[in-house]
Amino acid sequence: MRKIQLIALYFIFIFNIPLMANNDYQKMGENILADLVAIQSTEDMGLATQASKYSENKLLEYGFSQSNLQVVGLEEDKKGLIAILRGESSINPTITMAHLDVVPSVENSWDTDPYVMTEKDGFFYGRGTSDNKGGAAALITSFIRLKEENFVPKNDIIMLLTGDEETQMDGIEYFRDNFDSVKNAAFAMNSDGGYVTGTMENPEAFLLQSAEKVYMTLSLHTQNKGGHSSIPRKDNAIYDLARALKKLEDYQFPISFNDTTQQYLEFAITKLPKDDSKKLRKLLDVGENFKYLDLINENPDLNAQLRTTCVATRLSGGHANNALPVSASATINCRVLPQEEPQKIVDMIQKIVGSDIEISMVWVPEGSPPSPVTLEIMNLIGNSLKNVFPKAAIVPYMSTGATDAQALRNVGIPVYGTSGIMTDPSGFRAHGLNERIEISAFHSSLDFWYESMKQL
Repeated sequence: MRKIQLIALYFIFIFNIPLMANNDYQKMGENILADLVAIQSTEDMGLATQASKYSENKLLEYGFSQSNLQVVGLEEDKKGLIAILRGESSINPTITMAHLDVVPSVENSWDTDPYVMTEKDGFFYGRGTSDNKGGAAALITSFIRLKEENFVPKNDIIMLLTGDEETQMDGIEYFRDNFDSVKNAAFAMNSDGGYVTGTMENPEAFLLQSAEKVYMTLSLHTQNKGGHSSIPRKDNAIYDLARALKKLEDYQFPISFNDTTQQYLEFAITKLPKDDSKKLRKLLDVGENFKYLDLINENPDLNAQLRTTCVATRLSGGHANNALPVSASATINCRVLPQEEPQKIVDMIQKIVGSDIEISMVWVPEGSPPSPVTLEIMNLIGNSLKNVFPKAAIVPYMSTGATDAQALRNVGIPVYGTSGIMTDPSGFRAHGLNERIEISAFHSSLDFWYESMKQL
C-alpha cells in the first residue's frame, strides 16, 4: 500500500495532476464564500481587516508562504490583502482583484439572514455573494487550486483584496502607491466588473468591462438672512435650491461615445426590436445629431451609457420649524463619461443652476481612461470561456458605476472587469435586498478564473 501511495504522489507531481477533483474545489469555494459572508465587513462594523486575515489564513493553510502574503492598509479596520503566486519572473506581473467590504443590510427586510449564506431555489443568498465576496472567493480558490497543482506561471500573479471599495477606495491606492510590483503590472483583471448576459442555459454575451464612468460628488448650497416664518419673503434658501435642482433635473448632458460604448452599441443593436435597432444604427452613424432622443431618455441603462449623468441624492436645509431657512444644501452625485473633463461638467452645472448657487466638491474625481481591448485580451477571455460559456460573444462594456479599477487605470495600468458571473434573472440585487448568486453561476466563475490564471 505504501508503494502504491508513493507512485500516486509521483504521478501527481510529475504530471501536475490535481490533488482534488473539480467538485471538491467547488465545495471549497462555497465554504470560503460562506465564511466571508459571515464576516460583517461593513464600514460601521469595521471587519474588513478580519476578512483579509481570514483570506490570508486560508492561503497559509494550503501552503502559501507568509513572505508572499501581507495584510496592510492605512486604517486598522480596513486593511486589505496582497498575495502573490510566484512565477518564473517578477517582471510585468498581472493583477487579479476583488473587494471584501460590503454595504450595510436592512436585516429585518431580508427574507434570510444577510450574514448567513443560505441556499434557496438554486441560489446562495447573503450580503456580498454577488458584490464582491463571490469574486474574492473565486480568486482565493483558484490560487489554492493552482498551488495544489504546483502550477508556476510565466510571471507573478498578484491578488489584491481591498477593504474599502464601497467607501473611500483608499486600499487600492495604498497598494498602488506602496508596492512596486503593483505599479509595474502589465494589466489587471477585476472580479468586480463585467458579467455574462442571458441565462445559464442560454448565455448571450460576456460583457468585458474595459471602461467605467468617473465618480464625482458635488454639494449645491444656498444661503439667506432668514427671519421669522410668520413673515415669509420671495427670497428663500430652500426655494432657491429647489429651483436649481429642477433646472438640473431637466438638463440632459450631450451624447458622447468612446471605443468601448461604440462596440457595446454594435452588439446591443442586434438584441433590440427592429424599429429600435434601426434608430440606434442611425445614432452610431450621426452621433450627437441623433433625432430619436426619446429612445435614449426613456431607457435609463442606455442613457447612462451615452451621457454623463448627475442626480440629487441627499437634501438638508433649515434650522427651526418657525424660522425662515438661512441655508439649504443638496448632494449631487455625477457619473462622468471617461472621455470628458470633470471640471467642465462642474462649470456646466454652475451655468445651469445660476451664479447664486454655491458649488463645492465633496468627492474629487480621478481619471479612469478606457483600457484598450487588444487581441491578446480577447484571446485570453475566449480561451478561458471554452469550457464555461463557449458560444458567448465577448463584448466590450462600460460600467456606469465606479470600482477600484480607476486607481490603476489612472496611472496607466489597463484593467478589465471579468467577473465571469451570469447576471441574476430577476435583476441587479447588489446593495439591495436579498442579494444572491446562482449556484451554477458561481461554479462557472470558479472555472473561468482557474482557466484565466493558468494562461497568465
